[in-house]
Amino acid sequence: GTQLNSTGSRSALAVMLSLVFALVQANPTVLLGAIALLMAINMGILLSVVREPRGVKGGTGKSRTPRAWKSVLLVTSHPDDESMFFGPTIQAAKRMGAQVHILCLSAGNADGLGEVRAKELDAAGVYLGVASVNLVDDAALRDGFEEKWPVEALAAQVDAAARKVGAETVVTFDAGGISGHPNHTATYRGVLYWMLSEDYRETLRGVRQVWSLVTTNTVRKFVGAYDAFASFFLDPDAMLAASNPLVLMRAMAMHASQFVWYRRLFVVFSRYSYTNTLKCLKG
Repeated sequence: GTQLNSTGSRSALAVMLSLVFALVQANPTVLLGAIALLMAINMGILLSVVREPRGVKGGTGKSRTPRAWKSVLLVTSHPDDESMFFGPTIQAAKRMGAQVHILCLSAGNADGLGEVRAKELDAAGVYLGVASVNLVDDAALRDGFEEKWPVEALAAQVDAAARKVGAETVVTFDAGGISGHPNHTATYRGVLYWMLSEDYRETLRGVRQVWSLVTTNTVRKFVGAYDAFASFFLDPDAMLAASNPLVLMRAMAMHASQFVWYRRLFVVFSRYSYTNTLKCLKG
């Protein structure tokens, strides 16, 4: 893993883009060549990150990337989150020999399809090769935009799951929740509360790292694999790439009750089908 220097990376990106724009202004015929060059760089970045996840150096000098992960607890809000958003993280962790366990905090029962969605999650979990799926049934954690998820209930579920699977690493949403769904943002707050609470010190002694999945702006979110270029230069801490995005799209298709037309488009054009960038909260 290579230390990411945010200021230096942003400066380098700005210089590269300025050169491209200058060339285009001087001679518009170079536009296609510039685009082809950027595409080639983007593909090279993706291939390099598939081989070796990009990350920061930890205090011991070891890279904080999936190469150091052993047992990963992925904390999601609804069935299909694992396939729609966290697929590159799952594939990268498995490439590096880690076991991935899913803790899904609700059955996604807002439309009365909880039982159906539970079966879909089990099928997608098997297809993705995760070690276990734990679907929470808690009256305090009901699916819905208007539902308020208490951080205490969330923290208790995370702690129990982390102890059960012996998690050394926890991955979840960030404060933006990717889509801004209130259940996603509440999940982040619950994990943060668990991580900072004195009540869970015993479990946290065994958890070396906690990561959040970075939310990007709308433009970057929907440029698919081409966001690798920006991610490499701009995003913090770690960048992971999917080894097979088609597998992730098929996993999402197993959530048939949710696989409506706009989600079909999402999995094709979303950067989250190709790359994940993570911010380290602990480690």
